[in-house]
Amino acid sequence: MFFQQLQTDERLRSSTRYAAALWLGVTQVLLAGVVFYRLYVLGQPDEQIRDFQTVLSISIFGYLALQLFLGGVMPVPTWKGAIVMYLILSSAITIGCLFIYGWPRPEEWPNTWLPALLGPAILVGAYMLAARLGHWRIERQIERMSQ
Repeated sequence: MFFQQLQTDERLRSSTRYAAALWLGVTQVLLAGVVFYRLYVLGQPDEQIRDFQTVLSISIFGYLALQLFLGGVMPVPTWKGAIVMYLILSSAITIGCLFIYGWPRPEEWPNTWLPALLGPAILVGAYMLAARLGHWRIERQIERMSQ
């Protein structure tokens, strides 16, 4: 046999998962730093680093979705909580963009207001869906184990 079967306890598995998640977070932050450095310090056009942005987005949102669904431990917001999260996110994005770029002309609204208002709605909706499905998944597993 090439590999020896190790007897591991839950503490070792838990610390290994924690270390792996921590390292994933570090690499995501570093990759985001590279993207921002290339965009704002080196002044590279957005098109030249689209591949980095895509990989980073898939990594971050995939990790969060898997944590929500497979973990089932993230809080599931109520509709009221989701609306508050949406208002906070959309307000922060909108106010930040208004300070940076100023008030957009009406013909620019589909490119300015729509992403600032629709993006947070998609994020909050996806979070609620993944958290709810993960919660239901864990409840079904607990019911099966108790039978």
